Amino acid sequence: MGHVVSVKVLQYSDDYLKFVVEGVKPSLINSLRRILITDVPVLAIDRVIVLDNTTVMYDEVLAHRLSMIPLKTNLEKLPKIEECEDELVDPSLCQVRYQLSIKANDQVVSVYAKDLIPDDPDFAPVYPDTLIVKMSKGQVLSIEAYAKLGRARDHAKWQACLASYYYYPKVQLLNPRDERCAACLESCKGITRKNDEYVITDPLQCTFDNWKTCEEACSGSLVVDWDEDKYVFWVENYGNMSMVNLLKEAFRVWKWRFTTFLDVIRNEAKRQAARPSESSEAEGQGDTGNNQTQATDEGLNQAQG
Repeated sequence: MGHVVSVKVLQYSDDYLKFVVEGVKPSLINSLRRILITDVPVLAIDRVIVLDNTTVMYDEVLAHRLSMIPLKTNLEKLPKIEECEDELVDPSLCQVRYQLSIKANDQVVSVYAKDLIPDDPDFAPVYPDTLIVKMSKGQVLSIEAYAKLGRARDHAKWQACLASYYYYPKVQLLNPRDERCAACLESCKGITRKNDEYVITDPLQCTFDNWKTCEEACSGSLVVDWDEDKYVFWVENYGNMSMVNLLKEAFRVWKWRFTTFLDVIRNEAKRQAARPSESSEAEGQGDTGNNQTQATDEGLNQAQG
């Protein structure tokens, strides 16, 4: 019987998710972390056409600054990232155009991310008040930019989130009446005192380092270790999409990778299965040749006799 997988959500919002997962191997939980960080596709500006720029910012610096502005990414309006990468669809369907045209007439003007106007409002900048550049009187900035769907494994500008995990702390109180554990009350919120006894209330309310400090203070009355089959997993969303859509896409890509891997294995197994018949035919031909050679040798021996 396999392990029973359980998940308990501790915190949830569109910006941050924290949950406890139990019953899976570290390799599996780590692959989910890597998928979230490197393989969830988002839009990022990849090409900038500078029509006019008299600001103090060089064109190259401006292009790089624009590329790092997070953009809302509605994946329902875009092809799958695999279709874009394999060029199975028109490349223009995998990108969104933005325009920016500002002139500072008689005062200093601040250019913000909200001044980048997309062809589709669903792909507007995530943080509209991000400052791009300040323009002095008389300066002009006019550009046309193209955001492309991509993944963070190619460049950090396509990173949708930050994700990590750590082992669940396993804390055992062997002697709940040990007064030396009183030092833990100041440094750790995960332990409290009730009826002259110390009680572990929540292992997650204290960092592992602080638990280790408590372990030293209690001198054998408290033992701290990792639960190697239980993890605390957290995801910090950069805002390109909702947390729900972020997780949905992560699991879709995850499943696609496993499916592709299985297809490769099946195809290789079929190719290997076809080899023995080819080898048998070659061996059969070799045996025929050997028999003919043996018959010829026997005939020559008889003739010489």
